[in-house]
Amino acid sequence: MPVTVRTTKSFVPTSYRYKTRRQEEDEGTYHKFSQYVPSRLLIKLGKVVVIVVMLCVAVLIGHAGSSVLKGFAKISLDTETSSNSNQVERPLRYAIKRRDQKVERLNSDRISKIRKECTGSEKSEPKVLTSYQKKNLYSRIFVDHKHKFAYCSVPKAACTKWKQILLKSSEVPLYEDEDIEKIFPHWDHQFKRLSDLDTIKALRVLDQYYTFTFVRDPLVRLVSAWRDKFQHHSKENRSDYVNFHQQYGRKIMKKFRKSFTKEELDRGFPITFTEYIDYITSFSNVEDMNEHWIPATTICRPCHVTYNFVGKFENQKEESEYLINKLQLHNYVPDNFFKEVGNSSREEAKVLLRNISEEKKRTLVKFYKDDAAIFGYDLNEFLGL
Repeated sequence: MPVTVRTTKSFVPTSYRYKTRRQEEDEGTYHKFSQYVPSRLLIKLGKVVVIVVMLCVAVLIGHAGSSVLKGFAKISLDTETSSNSNQVERPLRYAIKRRDQKVERLNSDRISKIRKECTGSEKSEPKVLTSYQKKNLYSRIFVDHKHKFAYCSVPKAACTKWKQILLKSSEVPLYEDEDIEKIFPHWDHQFKRLSDLDTIKALRVLDQYYTFTFVRDPLVRLVSAWRDKFQHHSKENRSDYVNFHQQYGRKIMKKFRKSFTKEELDRGFPITFTEYIDYITSFSNVEDMNEHWIPATTICRPCHVTYNFVGKFENQKEESEYLINKLQLHNYVPDNFFKEVGNSSREEAKVLLRNISEEKKRTLVKFYKDDAAIFGYDLNEFLGL
């Protein structure tokens, strides 16, 4: 039997075999680089490219995922921070709201009382102000045109603090970069006053601006003025106090002190409380008094100016912070700029005033009864009449 020899194909994958150029041309797969690049290498390169592309995609997805995760983490943190902040701010806003409601209620009651007392027959306030009285009134009202408010300054009733605020809020160049608590605010030429305006503009300010003042128990204020001007040795050599002692201290010594040395007269300081009260009660007309002890009703004329707000020195911290918030003055005033007022000055006034004569007590009542009636104070608490 003849032997049949069968030819078997080589066990090599078709894709790995070499093809001639003619075969590739016939199949339409020829490329001019094919003859130089084996098909196995092409396959490997293709795999590498695929792997690189996949890695790039993975990196991009990972980066995006990381960003997303960071985003979620930030949102979560912001939400938590916001939640914590809200937990703090919510009670704060509620406390401020309650304070404002309380102050507004007190002020409403005061304004009503002022209107009632001003229409009564017991007051000594004139029905119509003379030109001299109006000039004095307008000279005591300081104006901030930027924030549209006008403040009537009553000495010894938080006036230093409010004048410091005015110099900052009015943006006086001299004090623009100065610490508010270091400003000396008693050189009055630095302020814009109502008296600087003509009559029509002044009336427009009183009608359109927010007007306010602060008052104080008249007899406590009277004692405070004596303590500050005639007893504080730490201020004895300050120029404004030296002028004050020379103008008033010498006058009081000459009139009410039986004997004094040349040195005492030159200094005009200190003055005893008895001498001070003798001097105060010697006036026949309160309008001739110095601004530090003249009645607040004579300074600010609440029966002639309709104030939007009448604050009380005794509650200066709460009521001043209310005004700072209302007038948008936060940028000029640090926290706790105003302090709580204690009772030491009040108790001292009781001790000092109880020891003066009945005649002088009645004179003080005559001078300060309008302040007591209009602003709601009790003179008998100090005088015991």
